[in-house]
Amino acid sequence: MKKRVWIAAVSVASVIALAGCGTAQPGNGTGAGKGTGNGTHGQTSASGSAVSFPLTVTDEAGHKVTIPKKPTHIASTTEGTDEILSGLVPKSEIALVTTDATQPEYSNIVSFAKGIPAIGNVTAEQVIAVHPDLVLMASYNTPGVVNQIEQAGIPVYEFTNFNSIDDIEKNIKVLGTLVGEEGKADQLVSMMEQKIQAVQNAVKGEPKPTVLDYSSYGFAGGSGTTVNDIITDAGGTNAAANLQGWAKVTDEEIVKMNPDVIIDSSDDAAFKQKLLHDPALKTVNAIRNKQIYIIPGADLGSVSQYIYKAVEDVAKDLHPSANIPT
Repeated sequence: MKKRVWIAAVSVASVIALAGCGTAQPGNGTGAGKGTGNGTHGQTSASGSAVSFPLTVTDEAGHKVTIPKKPTHIASTTEGTDEILSGLVPKSEIALVTTDATQPEYSNIVSFAKGIPAIGNVTAEQVIAVHPDLVLMASYNTPGVVNQIEQAGIPVYEFTNFNSIDDIEKNIKVLGTLVGEEGKADQLVSMMEQKIQAVQNAVKGEPKPTVLDYSSYGFAGGSGTTVNDIITDAGGTNAAANLQGWAKVTDEEIVKMNPDVIIDSSDDAAFKQKLLHDPALKTVNAIRNKQIYIIPGADLGSVSQYIYKAVEDVAKDLHPSANIPT
């Protein structure tokens, strides 16, 4: 499943609960990543404690997972965890990534992923065949697949929350705990926050144009999406903020929203021209002023530490005269 579709498919779920064996408990709603919803994300702080194994945790799907020892042969079946893992462990400790990780239109780690076995449609047989000591999955994976892997005696952690930058920060911290690299996870989150804060500082005081993320599939990103955070942090206002999650929108609704800017990550070259010449949208500010921008899909669809790149990309389009750091 591609990242943009993945984001739309994942529902808002319960907050992560970790019950470690003498470890810190990131992702329990009390630490970094508990944002205010106004574009300011939670501040990080080093946990100051090392992970000890065996580690018993409860994943986001409510399953109890026991990891006997520090994982060194990890199977990732989501593109988000592919990218997060690349910042936490050596390549030699990753047994499997997704095929999306190898494709530049979706991935920020193409070079890193080269040579690692890759999986498209996830099956239990393919995962078990690489003999992992930890499997990372997402809520859209078939429940039967999770059960089969668990029955083979392999720890499986299932993520469900990918709907905001705060969720991404929590996921990084949780994954850092699972692989015994809490310090590196803290550093990744800190890097993200510093990059995003630098953009926020650069656009402070600039006008806030209304922005619509509108895909060629006819969906718009509303509140409760990573796109909502990206637009806000880049110095804009989400024109679809009254919608919840990813929602199908009509031409009439777009006219009513009247966004100043439209963004998308579509690699369909004809999509932009279709919008510009759609008579039903001719009164929309973004159409009249030709303010339609294609953002790299690997950035706009990211659900990893690389989401800061989308904030930078959008900010540059919204505020071309601002000194946006990169």
